[in-house]
Amino acid sequence: MGAVEILGSGSLDGLTEGWEQYGARTRIMMLGARADRVALRNHGKTVAIAETAVSVFHRPRSERDEIAAQGLDHASASFQFVDVAIADLGRWMQPLIGQGWTRSEVSITPAVGADFEAETWACFHHPSIPLPTQIPLCESPAKMERKAFLTHPGMIEETAVASMVEPDMTTAMLKSSSQTISIPEASEEAEHPEPVPEPTAQPETSSEPIPIQEEELPPAPEPEPESPLETELRQVISLLVAGGQEMGDIMEHPQFLEVSERASAAGVDVWGMFVRLSDDA
Repeated sequence: MGAVEILGSGSLDGLTEGWEQYGARTRIMMLGARADRVALRNHGKTVAIAETAVSVFHRPRSERDEIAAQGLDHASASFQFVDVAIADLGRWMQPLIGQGWTRSEVSITPAVGADFEAETWACFHHPSIPLPTQIPLCESPAKMERKAFLTHPGMIEETAVASMVEPDMTTAMLKSSSQTISIPEASEEAEHPEPVPEPTAQPETSSEPIPIQEEELPPAPEPEPESPLETELRQVISLLVAGGQEMGDIMEHPQFLEVSERASAAGVDVWGMFVRLSDDA
């Protein structure tokens, strides 16, 4: 399970300086429900990521009126900013996407008295939180010095989920496969029917099945395990679809291009995998 380390103070820029040399990273805003603030702080414990992720929370104060003017109730929302490896983005967001979170873009603008350039952030937001086109803040999210949460790589426990079977599936299959066989009646006008030949006696055969020794059975082929790159590619595609991207646009998306290049170099059939996932979408 991922371990969450809490620092008394830190910013995204300060804590991740130089980390890009270990792999491409990205930053997102997470706009959750205020009631879920504690759960979001511990979100890192529920995901298995390969690189450390950093997040900080912001509680609006001086900019509250300006945020309210944009139609967003700051008292019911939780503002979180996350720096995560691009390869881990799908793993980080997948549980929340499954709960109805959606992806949009929002402009972070300087509130009155703030001095920084407006920034466009990818924002995942809770279904109960309407996302305005812009959110005024007192400082740039990347430079906010706040209590920081560092999620270090770790594995989560896998839970076996019993498959659900339709109770009437067998009955339905039997009904769909049943056939009605009609037997034509003999003509009453036939005066001289041809004699029916006597059936030739067939040698008796045993109805007992022929025993098969275990060594005669061919070994059952084991399914090829999915490589980490295939898993990452599938998660990225699923994440983009869940975020509202059309399948036709995904192949041009920077996030897809980054992982698909690495996957292609490793011999993964990217196009075939994309087509299969397109059929399932």
